[in-house]
Amino acid sequence: MVNKQILVVEDESVVALDICKTLIALHYDVTAMASTGEEAIDQAASKRPDLVLMDIKLAGTMSGIEAAEEIQRRFNIPVIYLTAHSDSSTLQQAQISEPYGYCLKPFDEAELRVAIEMALYKHKKITERKRADAALMQTLHSRALRDSLTGLYNRRYMEVSLSQQLHRARRHGTPLGLIMLDVDHFKRFNDQFGHAAGDRILRKLGSLLANQFRGEDVVCRYGGDEFLIILSDASLDSVQQAAERLRAEIRHMNIEHDRQVLGPPTLSLGVVVFPNHGSTAEVLLRNADAALYRAKACGRDQAVVGENEKCRAPRPPLDLGPGQPDDQRKPGQKERITRSCETRARTGLRRLG
Repeated sequence: MVNKQILVVEDESVVALDICKTLIALHYDVTAMASTGEEAIDQAASKRPDLVLMDIKLAGTMSGIEAAEEIQRRFNIPVIYLTAHSDSSTLQQAQISEPYGYCLKPFDEAELRVAIEMALYKHKKITERKRADAALMQTLHSRALRDSLTGLYNRRYMEVSLSQQLHRARRHGTPLGLIMLDVDHFKRFNDQFGHAAGDRILRKLGSLLANQFRGEDVVCRYGGDEFLIILSDASLDSVQQAAERLRAEIRHMNIEHDRQVLGPPTLSLGVVVFPNHGSTAEVLLRNADAALYRAKACGRDQAVVGENEKCRAPRPPLDLGPGQPDDQRKPGQKERITRSCETRARTGLRRLG
């Protein structure tokens, strides 16, 4: 077993040597000695001992308390104070630095051993707890940003990331691509093989997406069987090529569930690029969604580019029925009817998968 390394900080050389002899007799190793606070910090930085024995009253401009605070803060090394002063004022001062123990001079071997072992044990437990807390916080943070089924980023993260990347694209004058996609006939997979099989498809697709794109791209589960990829500094041509590669790749994906081959799924994809298809996140997402559903309507298993926001053709006039021409409609009635029709059409397409 390797002996613990201890730094002794004491400005009286005779006392320091006596402490070192005692430590060696107790089977500890003295890694270094220091007589000032500044020297103690330098030795702690270079030697990285397991523990520091620190006299409160030191020569020089820095007290033992100040040196202990710096050592514990910078290097996470436990400190035990050695002092001949037991007055309340000194002890209150020392408590502020949260030491791992005290030894009042003169002390015997047993007292020193108990103080050192208790400090080392306390420091070990505190360090373990801090690591566990940090790991827990990292897990909670990840769960808040990740989709639990696929491990991809979730919609909340996507919204924040898209806003940040749009701001960066505007500032640098670079394009930003979006691919919105979903699995064709996904409801049929669920109905025929069960929801566990549908989950299997989504996990496999999530794994494929995570490995298919660059590290700087953001791959998210948008909701249900819909996914969204944000491609930074990507032209329309490169985004279209990425969408086509993905569409072709998934056709070769073998998926099994409960010893059943589910058959390779196909994807419908909508492709848009900033600034061609919109200057805000809302418009880009809306156009990507519309392109996706045009891909569905045109037969699925294809990628469709969104409409250019600046060059979009006007919609044909809606037939409002006989006897009530446009100019006799109530204000806003035509717009409400248009939105209602669009909603019903979209709902029908979603049901088709």
